[in-house]
Amino acid sequence: MNNKEKANEYFRENKLKIKDIERPVYHFTPDIGWMNDPNGFSFFDDEYHLFYQYNPYDIKWGPMHWGHAKSKDFVNWDRLPVALAPDDEIKGQCFSGTAICDGDKHILIYTVHNDGKEEQTVETGDGVNYRSISKESVIRVEHLPKGFSGIDFRDPKIWKEDGIYYCIVSAKNESGLGSILLFTSTNLIDWEYKNVLFENNGDYGKMWECPDFFKLHDKYILVVSVMEMQAKGREYFNGHQVLYFVGEYDKKLYRFTPIDKARTLDFGFDYYAPQSLNVNERTLSVAWLHDWGNDLTPDGAKWCGQMTYPRELELKKNIIYQMPATELEKHCKNEYKTSFCLSNDNKFQDTELNSRVARLDLDIEKIDAKECIIYLAANHRYNSFIKINFKKKTLKFSRRFSGLTKDAIDERKIDIDVKSGKLSLSILLDRFSVEIFVNGGKKALSSRIYTPVEANEISFIADGEVRVDACKRDIVE
Repeated sequence: MNNKEKANEYFRENKLKIKDIERPVYHFTPDIGWMNDPNGFSFFDDEYHLFYQYNPYDIKWGPMHWGHAKSKDFVNWDRLPVALAPDDEIKGQCFSGTAICDGDKHILIYTVHNDGKEEQTVETGDGVNYRSISKESVIRVEHLPKGFSGIDFRDPKIWKEDGIYYCIVSAKNESGLGSILLFTSTNLIDWEYKNVLFENNGDYGKMWECPDFFKLHDKYILVVSVMEMQAKGREYFNGHQVLYFVGEYDKKLYRFTPIDKARTLDFGFDYYAPQSLNVNERTLSVAWLHDWGNDLTPDGAKWCGQMTYPRELELKKNIIYQMPATELEKHCKNEYKTSFCLSNDNKFQDTELNSRVARLDLDIEKIDAKECIIYLAANHRYNSFIKINFKKKTLKFSRRFSGLTKDAIDERKIDIDVKSGKLSLSILLDRFSVEIFVNGGKKALSSRIYTPVEANEISFIADGEVRVDACKRDIVE
């Protein structure tokens, strides 16, 4: 029995030990064990496939497999056998990578991590079973240009254009900074290094992980997950985060040139390693709704790690806007609309708005107030809240009273647009997360909460007059 078979046997024997109430309703989680980065987000045989970094044996990071699931709506998932397992065909752990559909082939490319050395290998399959196309890695250390080693050489992103396969890979240069290297191939086995697509000049953390590169409208987007970032104003924050550059791509020189500084893709506490997918004239993106810096997993949990609900990306004036994928609409039920005015620190609560699993859309207009607060997942003991300061044009999200039992980052403030005293919020509430989209998705914040599910109240308060138009829809499987 190889390691893939062992993992699948363990999965079959243990997957039913977790009750439905212990899981999110519509955010993807592993059936058991640990999950981190999304991998191989792709569309094959008319279904969406999601692979993920997976340790079935523990709720902590460990021997890396690729878990696998498929879906038509990103809510109901068919769990498939483990796609990749460490030390089976090529010795090493199966780190992150991507996938494409090429005719009747589903192509996976990923990093093999072996005793600190990292190289890239390819497997092909039929949507369930996958086999390596060679007995060794296909993009190897020997392919690297001068100044690069096989340390931190990982996370390939593949695409095909005009009969040629292209692949970018993160690598650490001599200065210890992240660079994005570009390789090409005509057969997936023989690869040639072309150029440094783009590199970190030291302004944006150190190592760059999980690069994504795609065209959005008439511009190219480079997304990187940054390690060891230092805060600058409210645009960047400390630690791991995801940045994106908008720019131009010279296909002859294999170079990407940004037209502006990097922007933060998501300002929440828990967002990392997003992957995009272009299908049916839409660009979708999914990310790990988690963070390396904060272990918030409750004691006794049988799973760890969840994904954001996939988002649709749009580019407007060189800014990425992101909103929940439209597939979620089919699961929105029991619509309730209401309008009300807040005034003079009088708390407003409408029990018809209460929910822990819902989409909440708010249009907020300041009449005569400085601040407004929206309490979510609340009761007499717990809450998470959004505080809007109309005067300073800021929004703060706090999970300080969400039930945390471990020291963690619990508040973050961002700058927002408040035009003529108005702004809009779309909020995705699930049992263990909150995703906030500001002004049609111009800014987003994704965060975990582990508040007891019975805390389901939603309420509002302002220090002056504020008008709110609210629409709540429960989300069901």
